[in-house]
Amino acid sequence: MRGFGYSVSRNKPYAGGFITEHYGNPTTGLHAIQLEINRALYMDEKRYEPSASFATSPANSKCWPTALAAIPIEELRPYRAAAE
Repeated sequence: MRGFGYSVSRNKPYAGGFITEHYGNPTTGLHAIQLEINRALYMDEKRYEPSASFATSPANSKCWPTALAAIPIEELRPYRAAAE
């Protein structure tokens, strides 16, 4: 995602859990990932309409599955933030 010019963080500003714990079951091979995308990247929130960057957002999102699949498994191990 950084390669596309986005800033990336893990469990910040939100430390998720319900969605991945509810839908994922790694012991059976069913993995889940939750991505939260800042709405300001593709929408003018004051006018509630697509922003100028809206056209490039879908094109970038088509590349995400391949980029995510390339992440080394060691980096995907369970992670707990201090506030959790």
